[in-house]
Amino acid sequence: MSDLNLIFLIIISLINLSLGTFVFLAGKKGATTSSFFKLVIVITIWSILNYLADEPSQAPNALFWNKATIAAGFIQCIAALYFILVFPEETRKKISPLWKFSFFVYGSVALISLITNLIVRDVEYFEWGTNIVGGKLYFLYFPLILFAVGAIIFLLIKKYKEFKEEKKKQIGYILIGAIIYLLTVIPLSVILPGITGSNEFAKFSPYAWVFFIFFTTLAITRYHLFGIEVILTEILVVVIGLLLIIQIFTTPSLSWKVANGVIFVLFCVFGYLLIRATLREIKIRREIEKIDKAKSEFISIASHQLKTPLTAVKGYISMILEGTYGQISEKMRKPLANVYQSNERLIKLVNDLLNLSKLEAGKIEFTPEPISLKELISGIIEELKINAEKKGLYLKIAETEKLLPEVTVDREKLRQVILNIVDNAIKYTQKGGVTIELEKINNEEKIKISDTGEGMTKEEIDSLFQMFSRATAGTQLHSAGAGLGLHVAKRFIEMHGGKIWAESPGKGKGSAFFILLPIKLEEKLLKTKIKKVIKEGADIF
Repeated sequence: MSDLNLIFLIIISLINLSLGTFVFLAGKKGATTSSFFKLVIVITIWSILNYLADEPSQAPNALFWNKATIAAGFIQCIAALYFILVFPEETRKKISPLWKFSFFVYGSVALISLITNLIVRDVEYFEWGTNIVGGKLYFLYFPLILFAVGAIIFLLIKKYKEFKEEKKKQIGYILIGAIIYLLTVIPLSVILPGITGSNEFAKFSPYAWVFFIFFTTLAITRYHLFGIEVILTEILVVVIGLLLIIQIFTTPSLSWKVANGVIFVLFCVFGYLLIRATLREIKIRREIEKIDKAKSEFISIASHQLKTPLTAVKGYISMILEGTYGQISEKMRKPLANVYQSNERLIKLVNDLLNLSKLEAGKIEFTPEPISLKELISGIIEELKINAEKKGLYLKIAETEKLLPEVTVDREKLRQVILNIVDNAIKYTQKGGVTIELEKINNEEKIKISDTGEGMTKEEIDSLFQMFSRATAGTQLHSAGAGLGLHVAKRFIEMHGGKIWAESPGKGKGSAFFILLPIKLEEKLLKTKIKKVIKEGADIF
């Protein structure tokens, strides 16, 4: 059991130290990374002392090692509490006198434990290790430990409720680590000793800290630098290196020792190169993250600044065309109408950019209400009928005898989606027209918008809803578009828990767009869908 405990100690300690060191070296220097690194060091020291306290070869010094273990446990409480108080660093507040007093209490008790017999008076020896014989102040041990654990959980839950979005996710990761740690420690240190009457398995409880350290590493790094795969790579390098060292000392043959030594040296070289490349990647990603943030802020500000003057231009040109400022010649009317249409396209582009920036920032507003799809589409047809008539096209909604139920949607966002698709269908259709059909399928309503236009190939359909992607007909017949409208439409439909797709028999054979919407959507599921769409929009944008 002692050998197994030693193997666990080496492996878990190296994993903990590699994670703590990696966070400290790769992360932004500050209270969060430094306090986490110190916590990992204290946990590692405590784990080593815990091992030495039960090691048979250290029996003459067992009393000292047990005292040191208890003292390190109290220091560990200070380190853990301090880390939770300063994390995340962006929201760090001044530590109150009450917490400073608690640190003083834990530090004082740690010192008393180390230099006196008031906490640990003696030790008892068993086959599996040692057991503490408590002194006059030993009764303080469990209440102080329970207070620290309770305070940590309380602070995490409090911060989880206070923070939003990214910070909430970070606190959630630490909470997961803390809960897994407790679920591991309680059976080893409380339940099994209660059943067997032996503390034999309690010596493994310090290694449960690896769960807390791992998930805390994710919390600090995942939303700023890199994904979980990088952390696992670092752990893999350390573990393989450890196994190679063990292999060198356990192989009886000299030739195999030499061979394993050469392999270990080569592995160290390649492992160093891998870690250096990883750190370089982190630096690059951090710079990219800054650029992305600046880009998003620029797009949002520029879009807002452009929208006001474009709206003003639209209003003034409209009044000029209507004769508010006097009659204009027919020669001027056409150029002004062209300016008006170009301005409309710019307004649409700005609106699409604003929607994308809001999706990325998680600030998109969503207000669902029960509406009649037929009524909504009829209004859109009235609005676009003039455009269709100018080209000699029909624009109609297919009549159905069945009474369709209302659907719960965000009226304005769904209107934008349908308006964009129908408007595109009119633009890219030279003869024939556009037909809109409604149909109820089980607990969903399907909208089909079909045209007799240019059609699309399979390759064009596959990339149709991607950002800045346009079909060939779009670039040939209407070159002013930016390819954002359908991407935004897809995100809006997914927010409703629905689907959108396109079909076409081929070039010159027309196209059809389909929208499938749930008639009713549970509020919890709706919120999940919205969060997913916002995250995907941020990742792509």
